[in-house]
Amino acid sequence: MALGVNLDTAGALRQIDGHHQRSSNFYLHGAQMKTIFEACQPRGEVLKGEFKDEVFRASLNDVHQKKAEDVYQNPHLFFDHTYRTEGLRTLLREALGRLTGVKAANSPVIRLETSFGGGKTHNLIALYHLACCEVSPDWVSDLVPKKLIPQKSVRVIPLVGSDLDPSSGMKHGDITTYTLWGEMAYQFGKAKGYEQFEKNDHDRVRPGETGIKDLLGDTPTLILIDEFAAYLRAAKGIKVGDTNLADMTIAFLLSLLGAVGTLAHAVVVYTLADSKDAFANETSQILQVLSEASKVSARQERVITPTAETEIAPIVTRRMFKTIDQDTASEVAETYHELYSKWTDQGVDLPPRAAQAEYTQEMSAAYPFHPELLTTLSRKTSTIPNFQKTRGALRLLGMVIRRLWDVQPKDTFLMQPCHLDLSVEDILNDLTSRLERPKFRHVAEADIFSPLSGSKAHAQAIDEPWVQAGKRPYAMFAGTAMFLHSIVQGVASGVGPMDLRLAVLQPGDDPTLLQKAMDNLYDTCWFLEYDGSRYRFKTEPSINKIIEDEMDLVGKTKAKMELDSRIQAVWKKGPLLPRYFPAEAAEVDDDTKEPKLVVIHYDAASASQNKDQPPELVLNIFERTGASGGYRTYKNNLLFLVADKDQTDPMVKGMQRYLAIKRIVKDEVRFKEFSKNDREKLNSALDEAELLVRVAITRAYRWLYYPSSDALKKKGFLSREGLPAQDQGEVNKDQSQVVLKRLKDLNKVLTADDAPLPAAFLKAKAWPGEQTFMTTEAVRKAFCQKLALKMLLDVNQLKKSIRNGIEQGTWVYFDTNAQRAYGKEAPPPPISINEEAILYLPEEAERLGLWPPKDTCPICGKEKAACTCKPELCPVCRRPVHECECGKPVCLRCGKDPCACEDVLKAEGPPGQALQSIFDQAHDRGIGTLESLEILVEGMGSEAVNDIVALGLAVPQMGKAECTVSYRLTAEFGTEQTFNTFFKGPWERYKRLKTVSDAFAREASKATTRMAVTLGFQDGLETLDDRFSMMKEILATLNIGKIQVTAEPVKKGKG
Repeated sequence: MALGVNLDTAGALRQIDGHHQRSSNFYLHGAQMKTIFEACQPRGEVLKGEFKDEVFRASLNDVHQKKAEDVYQNPHLFFDHTYRTEGLRTLLREALGRLTGVKAANSPVIRLETSFGGGKTHNLIALYHLACCEVSPDWVSDLVPKKLIPQKSVRVIPLVGSDLDPSSGMKHGDITTYTLWGEMAYQFGKAKGYEQFEKNDHDRVRPGETGIKDLLGDTPTLILIDEFAAYLRAAKGIKVGDTNLADMTIAFLLSLLGAVGTLAHAVVVYTLADSKDAFANETSQILQVLSEASKVSARQERVITPTAETEIAPIVTRRMFKTIDQDTASEVAETYHELYSKWTDQGVDLPPRAAQAEYTQEMSAAYPFHPELLTTLSRKTSTIPNFQKTRGALRLLGMVIRRLWDVQPKDTFLMQPCHLDLSVEDILNDLTSRLERPKFRHVAEADIFSPLSGSKAHAQAIDEPWVQAGKRPYAMFAGTAMFLHSIVQGVASGVGPMDLRLAVLQPGDDPTLLQKAMDNLYDTCWFLEYDGSRYRFKTEPSINKIIEDEMDLVGKTKAKMELDSRIQAVWKKGPLLPRYFPAEAAEVDDDTKEPKLVVIHYDAASASQNKDQPPELVLNIFERTGASGGYRTYKNNLLFLVADKDQTDPMVKGMQRYLAIKRIVKDEVRFKEFSKNDREKLNSALDEAELLVRVAITRAYRWLYYPSSDALKKKGFLSREGLPAQDQGEVNKDQSQVVLKRLKDLNKVLTADDAPLPAAFLKAKAWPGEQTFMTTEAVRKAFCQKLALKMLLDVNQLKKSIRNGIEQGTWVYFDTNAQRAYGKEAPPPPISINEEAILYLPEEAERLGLWPPKDTCPICGKEKAACTCKPELCPVCRRPVHECECGKPVCLRCGKDPCACEDVLKAEGPPGQALQSIFDQAHDRGIGTLESLEILVEGMGSEAVNDIVALGLAVPQMGKAECTVSYRLTAEFGTEQTFNTFFKGPWERYKRLKTVSDAFAREASKATTRMAVTLGFQDGLETLDDRFSMMKEILATLNIGKIQVTAEPVKKGKG
């Protein structure tokens, strides 16, 4: 009978390897270890699949009637397939010894019992063949001594209860028997024998012991009674006077056993079903009667167990295999033992027995089966009534062997529970429909192996990446082992993690991958549950299935609405301005404000790993602007985020799952119906699902398109980069920062902490062709327009580059409001980014007379050659006032400007910042006391005048100090109206000048002023003194602008 294999799939085992590979990749002590395909040869009928149920269903009656399968009917073939158990040896010696008279004291009554079910009928057939002299004594010399084998055929009476019909009777030509004793009489002596019990048979009244002895006489007789309990159940319905035929039959059994006990050459062998058998009640009734009649039976009866539990493995291997390499069996057992010990030492949780020496012996004895496979079948699966115990196990194992030898997955050293390939129809049917477990078929097809082409069960989906990487399908193997342990219902159902690992792991495996598969199965399977100690499949849907069904009710429309909202919360406004889901170019402004991060809707356009061409929608927005379809000007101000095509569906499903769980949890009435364990699982699943939605969003939106002059024209000058996958620990961050970091890595953005662009580079990239000037605002806009430039995220970087250009002579900076130009070697100007600040090329500035400055009279403004003004002389140095340097502040120590002292402290900036810098420098250099402090304010215009006026107001508040002032003012009031003054002296004298000079400075249309206040501290000023902090507060309160501070520490040794 051929196995029914699903032709639409490759099969579970075939997924391990794409081709047949008999040899292994595993070495033991330097030698390549053999696989089961190299070390074992299954019997021909097993490989051909030429076995019907009858092959595994031994029938004593069929053998007697010469119509049994050859494996039972042919004595030599029968004994060739039969493993010599101790129970069989005992039975044969006990029964044949009495029949032949060689051992007349042997028991006349033998009862066969077994827990596994293997052996009762088989042993009866073995005894039948020997009693009938159908086999050569030499063929069974290892089983029974030759002297015990009858020289001539013994009269054998087989009585098989399940074949007898107490209602309609058993027809033998003109004779019909209705009872067990009627059938026995006919089997013993045909019509003549039946005459003795004919009346008892028709009246359904048992004969007594005397009648039985008269029938049997001294003829060596073997009575074999099988399936006795099955007959009793059928006989219960037939009334016999005040009793029934079942009770009458039990009474007959007592009479038979009593009669046989008095006959020298008669033996009765009968079988009783297991207490857990379908006929358990009838068996219990028989045993109770026998117990009560112990005076009749117990003293003469011997109870034999045909098959010990330790003999199950050799029985099965003998029945299934023609040859087995025992050396390989030992090597494989040793290898598994070493691995189990190693994994146990590494912390892998395995049953303690796995690393024990005794288990190594079990593996060697069970080879090529793993002990866990046979143990599961014998102790758990065999308890299912319809499994039919021995024949069920042999039938199932035969199909498993044939499938394995057909596929021959590499590195198969033992047949383990995980090798039951549920993709094979006959195997799946044997474990479901045949066992009256039809609902488990849906469990296997949903969670382990799908029979539908193009559809994957949950275990298959988990295994897909591992199988593609050459790994074993851990999820299907684990699921299969769980399944085998689950079809047994009740407390025995399910398998613990330790036993599960033992059922799956083999040489070359990674226990961590198996654990991951177990976890993934629990998270995704529809019918799997884990109660903290056992995994088990149930026919009722699990929480995962309930959630899956709820997802269908949520629908995609609602999920996408919520998903769109979540996406807009992931990328926040910062240096980049998000623009979500534009449908056309007009929805994205073409301006020079913050760079825009355009997030394309996943349904509008998507991208894939193997195609980096920008989507049409992205190209359209990048190229065009407005409803008129004009070309976009500021392309370098756009970025695009596009979802990955393969990640879009998982993202939507992730949101569906979250909303489905939320619906269940928020429905108070429905939620209360779940068990406490399920409620906890749902709450946990809700939190996890919400986090996974964010993970799914970041994994989907992984394609960043950015403008680049290096990109191909056919790609619209857009380059593409993949954003790094975000794990659960990172997804709560603002994902705009992830984009920004990637742009920094690509050197596409200019931020505050970057080095400023060299002026020469900026001029080459931003300056329009032949143009001789450019406003600073136009330069800023160029960053939004020129693809070769970085995106400008900090305008101060542009100011630094402009200042660099002034210093390098790249251009001249002209402030149109102040009508002042700044070129190379000019004092640094305050840089403004607007349309009033213009950058001129040096030659253009010179042509316009802006730079270099002309040598003019400071009084009339005319060139000196045309000036007729008589210059005012400095009363101190007698030089023209505009050339006088008397008012220029010099260092009190070295007399130079700038100060050349190495240990002075210098700082500039707003008062608070400058004085704090002095404090920090003093701290870093270990300076605790200052001898002097100089504060300098200088500049042009009203702001400088206001700063000097404020500084004058601050001095009286500075506390005890020796104060000197150096002050200079040049003021213009219109045509040929000027005022120049210079003062250097103590503060008390300056106060008299201050009122006049402040008034002149404020009235001037143009003023240039400079004031240096030097505070000397005779006792020193400690930097930690409150006066130092007070000075900072006073200057900051008066809103003084930029100041320059020079502090002189107290000389070493002083004070």
